[in-house]
Amino acid sequence: MKSLFLSAVLCFALITAGSVFAAETMTDDDGLTAWLYTPTEKPDPAKTYWLVVGVHGVGANGKGACGAAYLAKAFDDVIVLGPSFGQPKRVEGAPRSPGMPRDSYQMSGPTHEAKLAALIAEVGRTWKLHPKIVVHGFSAGAQFAHRFAFKHPEQVAGVSAHSGGSWAKLEGDDKINPAATNILFAVSCGEDDKGSGGPPGTPTRIDGAKQFTENLKSLDFTVELRTWPGVAHDFAPGLMPMTKTLVEKVRAASARSETAAGDRAVVEATPTPK
Repeated sequence: MKSLFLSAVLCFALITAGSVFAAETMTDDDGLTAWLYTPTEKPDPAKTYWLVVGVHGVGANGKGACGAAYLAKAFDDVIVLGPSFGQPKRVEGAPRSPGMPRDSYQMSGPTHEAKLAALIAEVGRTWKLHPKIVVHGFSAGAQFAHRFAFKHPEQVAGVSAHSGGSWAKLEGDDKINPAATNILFAVSCGEDDKGSGGPPGTPTRIDGAKQFTENLKSLDFTVELRTWPGVAHDFAPGLMPMTKTLVEKVRAASARSETAAGDRAVVEATPTPK
């Protein structure tokens, strides 16, 4: 991909209760805008930052990172990226695919994965990042989030996926990756979300979320499911707090892992009495 560039067109700081919340934009090779939200205008050299990627629904863009932008204000070691994804262009007169096109962003198509990789690399030139990210999305964004995680489990620590129109399954081409059991999942859906975002025969969003959660549990994934009474295909008040809790769990799990690794290093370095 061509090099991305940072823009000062949208660069601001909001000071609330002593915290700084900064944002800037990046333009990708498709001419689409991505938004980056950070706790400070410049990185702290002593910190390693968690990157949360917030993916929008169909017809939207990355501004606000699908509601996740505020996490850059909630944590001093979290930055948030909101990429913008378009749909693949159809050739006029070409037959429609019976399912979701494999190159769509809902299916974590290769061009969209490459775009995200380039954006992360650009961010990493300025901000020292943890090697794993958290992926968050609503509707089509939820579809991208969990499928990207299954394709790249070594890059993902947590998935926050809400009201997805379709979900990966236990079998078939669109399959849950059992090698991704180390990833923490937070899944939710409105109880009145009776529509579907997949091909004919796809379960309703609420039924699909429940089935997906049960499938994850059957493979020993760590997953939390919340359903929202009286909510259709819309953000519920508890959705973003649920995502914030997931980020807290990811940070805590990483800290425990680092402590355990340090303890092992001490034990290995301690001479054995003769």
